[in-house]
Amino acid sequence: MPCDRSRRMPVLAAAMLGMLVLSPFATAQQPAPPAPPAVEDQTGSADASTAREVILEERNVLILRGESTWDDGYESLMTAFSSLRTEAKRLGLGIVGKPQTAFQETDDQRFKFEAMVFLDRAPPAGLKPQANMSIGKSPAGKAFVFNHVGAYDDIDSVYEAITAWLDEKGLTAKGAFVEEYVTEPQGSDDTKLELNIYVFVQ
Repeated sequence: MPCDRSRRMPVLAAAMLGMLVLSPFATAQQPAPPAPPAVEDQTGSADASTAREVILEERNVLILRGESTWDDGYESLMTAFSSLRTEAKRLGLGIVGKPQTAFQETDDQRFKFEAMVFLDRAPPAGLKPQANMSIGKSPAGKAFVFNHVGAYDDIDSVYEAITAWLDEKGLTAKGAFVEEYVTEPQGSDDTKLELNIYVFVQ
C-alpha cells in the first residue's frame, strides 16, 4: 500500500523551512538514548501525547545522499543502509547503533534524503568514500522523540498526530525530521517494524 502523502507532506514541509547543519566539530560518542514510549495506543490509533524530550549530540556517521518516490521510499532506504554497511566494511570502519534517515527535500511525488550509519570511532583523516557518500556528523540538538510500531505504510497517521501535537504545544519544528530504524523488516507492509521519529524544535 503506498503512503498517503496528503497527510505526511505538511509536517515534513514545515521542517524544511529550517535545515539542520552538520557541525564540523567532533565530540565524544553519545550513548544510545533510552527507548521512548510508543506513539500508538492499543487500538492502533496514533497518540503523540507521550513524546519524550531528548538532547542529541552529534556523532560520526557515514552518509549516503539519495532520492526516491514515496511509493518506493521504504525499499530505497533499506537499500541505502545496505550500501552504507558494505562501504563501511570496505573502508575498515565499524558501525554501531541503528541506522537513521534525515528527510531533506520533499514534494508530492518524491523526497531527497540522507541515510546514515553511526561509526564506532572518528575515521582516519583523508579517508574517501565512494562518490555518493561522505563522512560527516549526525543532526544534533533539542528534539522530541516519537515511536512507531507497525507497518511503514501506516506511518502517516503518526506524522499527522505529531503535527497536531506540535500545534497544541505551540512548538515549531526546525531542520530535518529524522527516522531511526530500530528494526528493519523486509517490506513496507511488515508490522514488525519499529522506528523512532526525532523532531527538532526551536
